[in-house]
Amino acid sequence: MSQNVSDTHTSPEEEVPAKPSNGLPTATDIMFLVMLLCILLGVGWVGQLSYQEGMKNEVTKQNGEAWSKWFKENSAARFKEGFPIEACIGSATERKRWGECFAALQTGDTPMKDLRNPFTGELPQFVAKCDTKDHSSIGGIFLEKLSPTPAGSAIPMVATQLVDNDPIDSLVSMRITVCDRGGYAIKIEEFEF
Repeated sequence: MSQNVSDTHTSPEEEVPAKPSNGLPTATDIMFLVMLLCILLGVGWVGQLSYQEGMKNEVTKQNGEAWSKWFKENSAARFKEGFPIEACIGSATERKRWGECFAALQTGDTPMKDLRNPFTGELPQFVAKCDTKDHSSIGGIFLEKLSPTPAGSAIPMVATQLVDNDPIDSLVSMRITVCDRGGYAIKIEEFEF
């Protein structure tokens, strides 16, 4: 008996109809929605972490601005009688050093004693330079002494780190820079102290 080829196939009229949708989500729909929710939560979490890191960089910048503001406000006052922070007094008769002044500023009655490095929670430290490979410089403050070069030089001034032994009995040109989360320098300002 030979079977007719057309008998093995169903005609379009005989196809099984698809089940009608009852309006509820299928298992695939639910998996998609769960995956979408997880992705949205992950993006929100990463955004919050980025915001917190950005705020830490902003606080670091504000620390540098607070130091700069204090230096500028007290630049002339430290050469007058009665300046409250003796270690920072400008005097032609007595040699004052930066290290003593710095210690007095962080422990005395100054706004700087309340500043904190947002990355460590400790007092901001002065660092030798902002270094992307040195994690101890993160949130640190880099203070440079600016020395003018002779007239006609291609470089108007030379910047060197202000170290503890540097004299501050006369006006000193300075530049303050802070180090962000990546150890990159954020220049704040130049001033005289």
